[in-house]
Amino acid sequence: MRDINEIMPKVPNMKWGALTNAFPTNAKIKEMDKLFPHDGKWHTVFEEPEQVFVDGIRIWKKNAEKMS
Repeated sequence: MRDINEIMPKVPNMKWGALTNAFPTNAKIKEMDKLFPHDGKWHTVFEEPEQVFVDGIRIWKKNAEKMS
């Protein structure tokens, strides 16, 4: 299987790129801007109700109100 960075085009002055399964909102883009390094690489983001997969790594969503 080929890496996403081999397939996707390079954009001049691109900080990072993301392929998502849901339309990104402005808040989500600001969150990803903090998360991804500014190295000009593409990332995959697959979001589900309780978890998010970023580049194949599972990240569980936490609700701040439920945490003690």
